Amino acid sequence: MARTNQKVSDKALKKAASRHNWALQWCWNYERMQASGFAYGMVPVMKELYTTEEEICQNLERHMQFYNSHPGTSAIIFGASVALEEKYQADMSDSIKIALMGPLASIGDTLQGALVQPFAYLISAALAANPFPGNLLSIPVLLIPFLIYFWARWPFFWWGYKQSTKIIEDVSGQGDFNLLRDAAQVLGLTVIGGFIPDILKGLTFKLTWTQMIDGQAVGDPFDLQQLLDGMVPYLLPIGLVAFCYWMLKKQRLTPVTAICIVAVITFILGAVGIL
Repeated sequence: MARTNQKVSDKALKKAASRHNWALQWCWNYERMQASGFAYGMVPVMKELYTTEEEICQNLERHMQFYNSHPGTSAIIFGASVALEEKYQADMSDSIKIALMGPLASIGDTLQGALVQPFAYLISAALAANPFPGNLLSIPVLLIPFLIYFWARWPFFWWGYKQSTKIIEDVSGQGDFNLLRDAAQVLGLTVIGGFIPDILKGLTFKLTWTQMIDGQAVGDPFDLQQLLDGMVPYLLPIGLVAFCYWMLKKQRLTPVTAICIVAVITFILGAVGIL
């Protein structure tokens, strides 16, 4: 084989990392998912490892096999794969992709879906409800965490490149990765649970009833909201979240359908003056 037997230059490594981190999902498709983006990132590496176009294409073709992981944590896999390609361990490079794309997808989805997104969305929504200039702050509060999360892909790549096959032990063992994933789940759910009453505290029933005897009001008006608050504070927000959960999980409705149902109910209750 026409190998150069040289280490990949820093320039090629940086170019490969940038290609992967920017273009991993540009050609996403149902047949191979992120494979074309992964292979595109490998091009600068293969050009420095092999001298003939035929061998470059053959090795890039290996990376066109099915691949799908979280775009952020995929940078770790890509870095490890590049390190193994540099050592001409093609089989190990292919194997580490298969072994890690599932576990690291789980970790990445948990960090983004249960930690980053809830914080960003909830804090941004709370700021957007305030008058100027507080509502303008909702935009950077929403964008900055995602920008940080995106730029973290470059350190992830270099860490994966340095660790190489050691990553398998870190991910498969009961180590920091699993602890981080569990902590993110607990923290994310706690944050969501704490924000629900605060955001929906304005959800109140305006329904009162007054007992009438011989056309005269007797006693104080009966306030439904006061009764609900006396039973369980924030009962309405809790009930609304439980209702949405029931629609999504038990009835398997789509989020859009659930939102439309809630909108119709609130419109009707608002129109008759109850909500």
